[in-house]
Amino acid sequence: MIQTAITDDHTIVIEGIKTMLKSNKDIEILQSFTTIHETMESLSDSIQVLLLDINLPDGNGILACKDLLKKYPKLKIIALTNFEDSSFIRQIMKNGASGYLLKNTDKTELVTAIKTVLEGDNYLPQNIREILLNESIGKGNSSYFIPKLTSREKEILDLVIKEFTTEEMATALFISVKTVEAHRSNLIQKLGVKNTAGLVRVAFEKGLV
Repeated sequence: MIQTAITDDHTIVIEGIKTMLKSNKDIEILQSFTTIHETMESLSDSIQVLLLDINLPDGNGILACKDLLKKYPKLKIIALTNFEDSSFIRQIMKNGASGYLLKNTDKTELVTAIKTVLEGDNYLPQNIREILLNESIGKGNSSYFIPKLTSREKEILDLVIKEFTTEEMATALFISVKTVEAHRSNLIQKLGVKNTAGLVRVAFEKGLV
C-alpha cells in the first residue's frame, strides 16, 4: 500500500482526490493539509508520496518543495496544480519534485503518476511534455516580454520571494527601509502587478528566479 498525503487549500480538491482513490487497493491517502506550515510540522515519516499544490495561503509549493525534501529526503513530491506555465514546471522539478499533474487529471493518470515516482522515475503528462518541448524549440509560453531589472532590484526580488520583511531586507542589504520600499515600488511597476504576492507569481512565471 502506497502511503500518500495531499497539501491543497481547497477542501473540495482534497475530498475529490480521496474519492478518486478510495477504491484503489494500492494507494491510501493517510494525511491531508491546507498549508505549507501544517505539512512541514505534521507530515508523517511513513508518507511516501505527497501531492503538493503550488499556490498555498502561506507560501508557494515551488519553494516549499526544496524545504520539504530537506526534512523528508525519501519523500516523492508530485506538484498538483492548475498552472501549465513552463517556468513553474521547470522550477519545481529543479527543486526536487518527481512529477507534475494538473488538477483536472483522471484517476488512471493519478495512479500511474504515484506508482511511477515511487519507482524512482519522473512523471510528466503528455501535454506538459509538449509545453516543455515547445519552449525548447522557441514556441514556449515564457517568451513574452521580460523586463530588465537592476542588480539591486534582483536582490530585493530574491528577498521578497524568501519572505523577508522590509526591515530584514534593509538590514541584509545595508540600505534604509525607505530605499527598500522604493525598489519594491519600482519592481511592482516594472512587473505590472499590484502587490508582493503578484511579484512572487510573476517572478516565477517569467523565470526571474
